[in-house]
Amino acid sequence: MRIAVDVDGVLLDLMIKYCEVFNERYQTNYKKSDVTRWDFFDAWEIDESKALEIFHRIYEKTSDVPFIDRDALNVMQELNKTNHIDIVSARTNKFKKHLKRKLRIHGIKKGTHYENLILVDDKPYDIKLGLDYDIYIDDSPHLAAAIREQNNSILFLYDQPWNREVNDGENIIRVKNWMIIHQKIKHLKLKNS
Repeated sequence: MRIAVDVDGVLLDLMIKYCEVFNERYQTNYKKSDVTRWDFFDAWEIDESKALEIFHRIYEKTSDVPFIDRDALNVMQELNKTNHIDIVSARTNKFKKHLKRKLRIHGIKKGTHYENLILVDDKPYDIKLGLDYDIYIDDSPHLAAAIREQNNSILFLYDQPWNREVNDGENIIRVKNWMIIHQKIKHLKLKNS
């Protein structure tokens, strides 16, 4: 199977760092649990360009961003032995070297854990579907909506506060950690054999 693994919200816990930077800049007290919408910045009363500026600042210093689940390393390595895993992220090429370095710092190696690092634009939100993977491991509620309509790919929706309103379905499966992802993919492979 061809599997696309997102970065932010799936491998890296970016919103923890985002809240720290935002709070410092705007003297607020937000936590990751307060990010209950994909476009949270509207509720936080800043425009999208200022919100993106903070993301870009964090991308440049990705080394400050914590890893989301240490089990991801073993699961990705195991899955990559019998599947084709690519890391697919909505970051521009400007931040590719920062991302590669962060992945290496966490022990995620090309050839062992994944085959390709693919960066796509952040909009349209369903742009990743054009890459035609069998399975997407992602946290985007917009990708969930697009996959629900497409119905020939499966999304393992990594549980985050900003995607809690998305309901599970036949091809949308909410997951809370990488061990569950591993179990679900093994189950899928058995079911399809």
